Amino acid sequence: MLYESKLTFMQRLQQAAGNGYYHYITGHIEREKFDTMARKFAQLYESEISRQSKARRKRAGAATSTLFAMPVRGHPQQDQPEQVWFVLMATNGAGRVHARERLQDLRQKQTRLTMPDGRHQLVHDRVSWSWQMTPSHLQKYRERIHLIASLPPPRRRIIELDNIPRDLAIERLQDQLYHEPGFRLIRRQVGLLVKYLRAEWKRLRPAAGPQPRQISYLPYIRFRPNKQAK
Repeated sequence: MLYESKLTFMQRLQQAAGNGYYHYITGHIEREKFDTMARKFAQLYESEISRQSKARRKRAGAATSTLFAMPVRGHPQQDQPEQVWFVLMATNGAGRVHARERLQDLRQKQTRLTMPDGRHQLVHDRVSWSWQMTPSHLQKYRERIHLIASLPPPRRRIIELDNIPRDLAIERLQDQLYHEPGFRLIRRQVGLLVKYLRAEWKRLRPAAGPQPRQISYLPYIRFRPNKQAK
């Protein structure tokens, strides 16, 4: 299925992993060619049969597969066709998908399923499957927090929010942090980053100066209904 929402797409991949879809391939394809590819996978790997039929195949020891996809957002170059990023996921068992595709195992650290922008990866932390920020994305936040907190006075831009002086750069960064997808492990990482932000602010900025806003929490991602992209 081609999902309109990135968050719904990520939630479906998470749910698939929780249902034993550990093997996968990813790729990009032109939007106008996606339907043809989806029909091919449906014919070869029965990726579009009902959930009940897939459950029966799994109980019988056969592999089942499902195709997930989302449009690639951004600003494509002139005359470049719209792109789709897809993930074909499969369960254990005998089947064509294992014989014909070079599947990776998302349970392995070196082959974790990572979003195409490189910011989030799907992991199991011995509790359940969830999305977390990649180490590189997390490190970039830490570097930006330290850089902003250590800026000399001439480079700081102070604004007023609700009649309270605030540092513009750190407020923009907090807005970005609290707009991260609210999956369980990402929420935990955001909490740790905010703790680091406040510690660096206390260490490097005067107590009498503007302080970062105290934002309460990053909302959970609740169940999102399917909405297919047009």
